[in-house]
Amino acid sequence: MSDIERRLADIMLAKLRERDASSGPDDLTRPIADLDLDSLDLVELHQQIESELQVKGDLRETAGFAFLDDFSTYFMKLASRG
Repeated sequence: MSDIERRLADIMLAKLRERDASSGPDDLTRPIADLDLDSLDLVELHQQIESELQVKGDLRETAGFAFLDDFSTYFMKLASRG
């Protein structure tokens, strides 16, 4: 796992643990609909990732993601562009 992947996982796990302290790495591959996250949580997650990685994403795009690992894939691409 690269440094960026680890940072993304840490950010996403922190967001999940705000709702459920027992959340773990396996939850990162679950459908968002199965997690206790609302649209505000997803916007906050998006903004936290942007801030951490110093990139700018498109909220309209991430709003349609079905899985948390979609965030990871999307933001990895943005971060690799520099």
